[in-house]
Amino acid sequence: MFFCKRNHLALLVLSSLSASAFADNGMDARGMGMGGTGVASAHYLTAGFYNPALAVNYKANDDFGLMLPSIGVTVHDADDLYHKVDHFQEINSDIEDSIDNGMLTAAQKEEWTSALNELDNGSLKATVHAGIAASVPNHYLSAVLFTQAQVQAVVNTDIDQRDIKHLEDFDTTPEHMYSTVEGLAGGTADIGIALAKSFDLPFDNQTVSLGVAPKLQKIYALRYKKTVEEFEDSDFDAGHDHTEKTAFNLDLGIAYKPVDSITVAFAAKNVIKQSLDTNQNISRSDSTAVTYLVEPKYTAGVAYDNGMFTLAADVDLNKQHYFEELAYETQFAHLGAEFNAWDWAQLRAGYSISMTDYAQNMVTAGIGLKPFGAFGIDLAGQYGEDNNYGAAVQFVITL
Repeated sequence: MFFCKRNHLALLVLSSLSASAFADNGMDARGMGMGGTGVASAHYLTAGFYNPALAVNYKANDDFGLMLPSIGVTVHDADDLYHKVDHFQEINSDIEDSIDNGMLTAAQKEEWTSALNELDNGSLKATVHAGIAASVPNHYLSAVLFTQAQVQAVVNTDIDQRDIKHLEDFDTTPEHMYSTVEGLAGGTADIGIALAKSFDLPFDNQTVSLGVAPKLQKIYALRYKKTVEEFEDSDFDAGHDHTEKTAFNLDLGIAYKPVDSITVAFAAKNVIKQSLDTNQNISRSDSTAVTYLVEPKYTAGVAYDNGMFTLAADVDLNKQHYFEELAYETQFAHLGAEFNAWDWAQLRAGYSISMTDYAQNMVTAGIGLKPFGAFGIDLAGQYGEDNNYGAAVQFVITL
């Protein structure tokens, strides 16, 4: 047995995610449908996910809000790793049969070598986010109790030419592989309260709101690196292998309304930098740990909302790094729009523009259904080049 089957690779991704799928993300289904915007356009119920200052962003008839839950998943398989693994697995099965029967041909060796080389430096990235929020709006001090979770997972393949040389020299696949599959996962699980207060400015109808969200944060990290043969036969237990720690963190926000329909906002998420080393996964190639990072994120946004139409734009002001040892970083500009049909139904669309070479631009769309303006569901999806997909759903009650 040389290489993991496709379902084994999928299991690694899903196991890595579930190891901390109760970790952090500020995006909900409405925000995803609107291109990832929310710093200036989020409703009060999702203020804890985007900008605590927006906890004051409720209507006069809002008495209670509950989101239970918001869930989203994104996958970016730029190298088409799943299909390449499938392709190699079929070839590998055939060549092993030929070796056992003493019928190995030069054409089979060439096909096997080519398929294996196509897997070199392959990468698959995935994220999962989930959130719950509850609020009783009031004009004294707006508060939203929230819990949110996010995890980032990366799967990389590294093909060692010694495996190929072994086939060339001995006309058989090696008994112990040097080629590796590595999975990294890191995330956070937050529980906090977003507090906000609005102040009237000494100008006609201008207001500014200030928000803070103290939160207890649990951080998780996992590394899984084995030779291809070990990965095939191992019993991977993400729940046992991961590392974790508990920390305090803080989100800050401000929102300024020059007129009632326009909001200009700024949010600082995770202002206290945190880091956590993964487990030391011992393999033939190395036994080192990798450091997962929780870095501050600063975002500026502007939104126009007249009750029926909403236009929003957010810009990340700094890059986000996820693992200290990986040259992978993200930074986006987000654009979004929403048409609201009397609070009963919503149509949404958006576009996310990557400002780094490590991520792709994405088109997003979503719908909201809320009969009688009270009980509702929001659905969203996103698409980008190079097998970049995402989907989100949430259930909301506002009374």
